[in-house]
Amino acid sequence: MSSQMENSFLERDVKQVVENALTSLSQEELTILKMIIKEKCEAIIKRRSLYESLLEETYNNKSNAEEVIRKNPLDQRMNNNCDIQVICRVRPFSDNEIKNKIEPAELKFSDDKRIIYVYAEGLNMQVMTSSYEFERVFDGSADQEEIYSELSPLVQSAISGQNICIFTYGSSGSGKTYTMEGDAYSPEKKGIIPRVIDEIYDKIEDYKELGWSFVVHVQYIKIYNETIQDLLIDEDKTTNTCNNHERSYGDRKKPCKIMYNEDTRMTVIENAQRCNISQKKDMENLVHKILACKSKSSTTKPSSHSVLILHLEGVNPLENMSSRSALSLIDLACPENTNKSSGFAQITEAQIINRQVFYLRNAIQQTNRANYCDTTLTSLLKYSLDGAAKVCMIVNVSPLADSVNETKRSLNFGRIVRNMKAGMA
Repeated sequence: MSSQMENSFLERDVKQVVENALTSLSQEELTILKMIIKEKCEAIIKRRSLYESLLEETYNNKSNAEEVIRKNPLDQRMNNNCDIQVICRVRPFSDNEIKNKIEPAELKFSDDKRIIYVYAEGLNMQVMTSSYEFERVFDGSADQEEIYSELSPLVQSAISGQNICIFTYGSSGSGKTYTMEGDAYSPEKKGIIPRVIDEIYDKIEDYKELGWSFVVHVQYIKIYNETIQDLLIDEDKTTNTCNNHERSYGDRKKPCKIMYNEDTRMTVIENAQRCNISQKKDMENLVHKILACKSKSSTTKPSSHSVLILHLEGVNPLENMSSRSALSLIDLACPENTNKSSGFAQITEAQIINRQVFYLRNAIQQTNRANYCDTTLTSLLKYSLDGAAKVCMIVNVSPLADSVNETKRSLNFGRIVRNMKAGMA
């Protein structure tokens, strides 16, 4: 009712302006004036309608808070100002595993899909049960879209100016890279990275109607043995995948190193390419190319962390507002048992990974008191792990019986991360 009255008053004022102008304007000038006024009025009404829709959506969400929380426990943790969430995903059996009748692990789930139970033989051949509670647990029937639905609220937070860090964790063969990347060419099988890109650019288009404009920069690196390698250039350092885009930064001949901007609280990877990409299609093509090259690369090993960083900068001159954030998507290297490794090089890699994961856990636990310079990974994530950021960890586990020890190790790590943050919330 209020909106109808305001629109009525607006139309009345416009008519009055037009009538007053009749005595001093020619017919041609009057026609132009009417067109300008009509366009301005339509823009104002459209903007007001959008704001009212957002307010109505906010009110409805608040009115139905219990239903929202029931459907998405991630929101509950966010509403409680807890800055980290942990979810678990059990990968499905592959066709080959089904064909060969590979023995499954004995895993069960609570009715509310928040607890996973792992049954395994303990001492004296007794079956021991371990339980792990997370924000959400997905069994092997969950598809990529269902997983991403839990993460979508974090994209909105990034658009709003909050640093976000999403990382997948798990042993080799647990499906963590599939969760993060998936098949970028398949609408059903595409993973977190292509889905985040879709949503970010779609939201940017929506926010244009409210006077916002955004600039998106992307950096894509891997960390191998504490060294940063730029995935936006070929391994021979002769081809720059950013060349066809608006701008790129970085000296490919110099090693990458991590720098901090204390004023903006942003991390800068010096000498790494930083592409400014304005169109969703261009970003999709770039990521498709990178993922294809990455999967074929002989040096992309389970022992390297892959990190995609989307830098978002928004400005709204109409409201005199601005936002700045970084959304980091990380496929962590597989934690390994050094006893299972063969050879000195493999043992060294495993030790480095375990050290990195250990200090990552410390950084999450200690937040503002953490020494982020302990490893390259924690240095990179300094502003994505502090108390002002939101973090989501996806623990990926295998459904196979012979992987049950690795499964329990991964779930134990997830539980430690969740519990130490829950105690601080």
